[in-house]
Amino acid sequence: MSNWHIRNLALIALAALSSAAQAQTRVQTPTETTHALDHVLTQGEVRSLAAIAAVRLRHGQVAYSYYGGFARQSPDGTVPVGPQTLFRIASISKVVTTIGLMELVEQGKINLDHDASDYLGFRLRNPDFPQTPITVRMLLNHTSSIRDGDSYTLPPGHRISEVFDAAHKPGDASYHFAHGDGHAPGTWFAYCNLCYGLVGTIMERVSGERFDRYQQAHVLDPLGIDGGYNRATLTHPERLATLYSHQPTGWNAETDTLPLVQVWDPVALAQYKPGTNGTLFAPQGGLRISMEGLTRLARFMLGHGTLDGRTLLSAHSVALMQTPTWQYDGQNGDCPYPITSYGLSMARLTGARDSSGRETRPYKGYSGDLAGHLGDAYSLHSGFWYDPATGDGFLFAADGFPDAGQERPGTYSSFTRVEEEIFTALAGAGKDIP
Repeated sequence: MSNWHIRNLALIALAALSSAAQAQTRVQTPTETTHALDHVLTQGEVRSLAAIAAVRLRHGQVAYSYYGGFARQSPDGTVPVGPQTLFRIASISKVVTTIGLMELVEQGKINLDHDASDYLGFRLRNPDFPQTPITVRMLLNHTSSIRDGDSYTLPPGHRISEVFDAAHKPGDASYHFAHGDGHAPGTWFAYCNLCYGLVGTIMERVSGERFDRYQQAHVLDPLGIDGGYNRATLTHPERLATLYSHQPTGWNAETDTLPLVQVWDPVALAQYKPGTNGTLFAPQGGLRISMEGLTRLARFMLGHGTLDGRTLLSAHSVALMQTPTWQYDGQNGDCPYPITSYGLSMARLTGARDSSGRETRPYKGYSGDLAGHLGDAYSLHSGFWYDPATGDGFLFAADGFPDAGQERPGTYSSFTRVEEEIFTALAGAGKDIP
């Protein structure tokens, strides 16, 4: 047997003994990974996707990146996707919102286990359990018994307290509490975006700053992350991706088309009093951020609250965010996503079975413990996942799916087929190739 064959057999053996998080993933060249993601872009759905942007981290560093497709269409052609393309990243926004909240916790201005009512300025109680306080922690980990109902955003001129007033009755689409199921606050997981509108309201009342401005000044700017929750004030609006759904008739722009138009009436917004309606800038899903920004965010979390010498959070606060406060036991929650454990805005992919009976593993052979969040809105699916122990990470945004609910389902998980294929392509990327 030649030395070449002996050396490669040794490398194969070493790969087989690598970390559990990378079990059964094959070493592949960057070209192979790129070809695999090209295939996902063009063939992963019923019709081609608009864009995929993806980054593979190893030991906290970028080991591979991919940018395919277009950020938006224009009369002069298509604008390509790149490292600085800003995507409305959907529910990954919750992680960044929680970083801002945890700064206020560290300042002693918010107690996670205190009654949220006292921070909101109105009584927040599920009428089925009027004596059970709903705490800030319950809002963050989706165990509050609050439900999204028919809407979870309100325009300027309205107060978030209106959502919970007596005009909304059980059985109405506009009723925002669980009713008749016997699950008291703190005992049952049900994913809820409205809870993060309440979190944003709390942050405004405590800080005295409008949510989008608070996040910019206290989280994004200090971390050197381009983007923001208010698309009208983006430093680089030309980097914004339009999110599209791919219909049989062609591309349909869902949000963030250029030139930008005001979402809310400027006069009403100028009169807005912070602390009355934190849903305005979508704390649950309105962040615009790039792959460069997500990479910096991952490095911040892997740095235990410090990035490039700048500390925003203590290691204790980052650990609190990552540590599950709810874990699925087969009868304590229901979720359409691959979530079986949840901390303060963050899930853990342990491989355990979710409420649909599918395993929370992003690719075949996975046996790791990735922390992070998924995103799903406006025909975009995104992922922000990293292993706190190894520094490995999977960051991506995929745009241009069919209408919500029409995506190809995953073959072994509650992720979509495209997400499974992106994870699989990235799993073997970035390894040292002899």
